[in-house]
Parts: sequence; structure tokens; C-alpha cells
Amino acid sequence: MSSQPDSNYRNILQSLKEKIRQARLKATLAINQELLNVYWEIGNTILQQQQQQGWGTKVIDRFITDLKTAFPNMKGLSPRNVKYMRAFAEAYPTFQIVQRSVAQLQSNENQYTTIVRRSVAQLPWGHNCTLLDKLDTIEERLFYAQKAITYGWTRELPSIEEIETWLYEH
Repeated sequence: MSSQPDSNYRNILQSLKEKIRQARLKATLAINQELLNVYWEIGNTILQQQQQQGWGTKVIDRFITDLKTAFPNMKGLSPRNVKYMRAFAEAYPTFQIVQRSVAQLQSNENQYTTIVRRSVAQLPWGHNCTLLDKLDTIEERLFYAQKAITYGWTRELPSIEEIETWLYEH
């Protein structure tokens, strides 16, 4: 027999492997986006309640305890992480707006929201926390978010090095 069946098999196998890799990547991005949506919701709820009713630390601690009781296997409900959620909602006040198609975008604000979602929602939570810690403006955060996506930066390297050398200002 010729080697053609083996060659054909290898091509089919390679194609299937690539489809599996792509499916896994899409699933990871979808999970990440949903996690960011939930974190934004938690942070935004805290922000609103603090503004309307003056929620303090004790109420937030109770809120965390009650959520942990309801969802004992859920990670990320530490006081520090909840503070990041609040900061995330404050940094991106329109993050939770449902994405629209380009044809439905009518204002610069909607376009800006879409840009924020496309950039920020593609980064893992830890990357977003790093951007919140290291940068003060939404423009800087979006700049580094895009660089992290484009160049596949990890949270530690080189994005923090680039931030510390102020790549954005150059």
C-alpha cells in the first residue's frame, strides 16, 4: 500500500486537532467574558449601594459571606477581589452594556463601549486587576489591553515592564 492513506489520515487528524484547539479557545474566552460580566455586576451593585445607601465595609463583608454561603465552590469572593470588582465597575461604567452589531452603533459613546468590551473582555481577570493597579486612565488601560492581546503578553512579562517604562507615553 502507498503512504497516501497515512498522509490523508495525518491531514485529517491535524485538522481535527486545530478545530479542538479553536473550540477550547472560544470556550475559554466565553467563560472569561461571563466571569467579567458577573464581576462587573457585583462591583457595580456595590458602587450603587454605596452611593445610594452608604454601604460600608461591614455590609460588604456580610455580602461576601452570604455569597460564599450560597456558592461555596466559587472562588474570587475575597474582600480584596471584591474591591477589584468595585474598581473594575468604576473604571468601566458602561462595560455591561449588551454588545451590538456595528450597524446598530449610533453614537461615539456606544462605539467607545464596544472598544472597551472588545479589549478588556479578552483579558483574564488578573490582567485587568494589573491594569487597574498600575494605570490611572481608561485610555492607558485600553492601550495596554490592546498590546497584551496583540502580543500575547502575560500578566507579569512584559506588560508590567512596559508599563513601568511608560510605553504609552512614548
